[in-house]
Amino acid sequence: MVSLELRGLRKAWPSATIDVSLVAPAGSILAVAGPSGCGKSTMLRMAAGLVRPDGGRVAVGGTDVTAAEPRDRGIGMVFQDYALFPHLDVGGNVAYGLRPLRLGRAETARRVARLLAAVDLDGFERRRPHELSGGERQRVALARTLAVEPSVVLFDEPLSSLDASLRKRLRADIVDEQRRLGFTAVYVTHDLEEAMAIGDTLAVMVGGEVLQCDAPSEVWARPSSVEVALFMGSGPCLPIRRLEREGGTLWARTSGGRFPMPEGPEPDLASAPVVFFERSAAGPGGGTTGAEGSFEARCVRADFAGDAVDCLMDSAGDRFTLRFRRGEAPMEGGEASYSVPRGGLGVVSRSIRTP
Repeated sequence: MVSLELRGLRKAWPSATIDVSLVAPAGSILAVAGPSGCGKSTMLRMAAGLVRPDGGRVAVGGTDVTAAEPRDRGIGMVFQDYALFPHLDVGGNVAYGLRPLRLGRAETARRVARLLAAVDLDGFERRRPHELSGGERQRVALARTLAVEPSVVLFDEPLSSLDASLRKRLRADIVDEQRRLGFTAVYVTHDLEEAMAIGDTLAVMVGGEVLQCDAPSEVWARPSSVEVALFMGSGPCLPIRRLEREGGTLWARTSGGRFPMPEGPEPDLASAPVVFFERSAAGPGGGTTGAEGSFEARCVRADFAGDAVDCLMDSAGDRFTLRFRRGEAPMEGGEASYSVPRGGLGVVSRSIRTP
């Protein structure tokens, strides 16, 4: 098992720039999530050697492969549409990846059988792609990628065209295969739930930059910037209008409430800081203990979400979503006071971008 390192990998166009530094530890899955158009797929193509970067370095297992041909990098790639050849059967599709090795017919057949067994498709050699389910096609694409025994496998949104239930099952299959076969993986997706479920590490990419890279639970609970918090959608981000000191407590005033500041340096209002808390942390009440954040809000819309209700709230013009248990959600149009325990509060600012 080897690591994949991207150091200052850069690609510039007249209207956009990608500048990425990331490390996928050996034998792990690094999930990269971000909105459409943020540069995730281009980053993968630069790592694979399919797009030439303007600067930076790609290293596999500590070896610089930036100038190497794609076939010499030890990197395989599973594309969004799987890119299976419809005129070839399953065996032919997997064998296609072995062509550069110039193996004999018997050795090719042995390798194809071994690869199909590795992805639980024994005996599928003669089936055509149109005879396969979405999950089976995904596994054929993975087997073809693994044919050349890559150390690193890149996944470019391979489940984006599938329905929700199939996506959930197949992402579990990908994790199982990665654990069993031991390759290092980078998995790109715009689906946040998918990224958090599949990644040992989660990188959030916005506007061509990686803004945070950490354990998924850490990114969810403690976003490093407003941009990350907004993309994660894990809770409200209420702009701080002014700071007030009362006794020994520093309070942040928002449009509709006030919140005690957590321990740490005083935020700089020039960096447009916001108060952040998880969307399920707010409860009824007005912060009567004096140690809680409190705000007034009106329920604009209530959306049923299975075992919970997601409510779009308006607090003096600031709009955000809160999650309530069924039976505890406010009525649409209802206005009330809410409180947030001090321990559930955080403060984040906007990332400082360099041109």
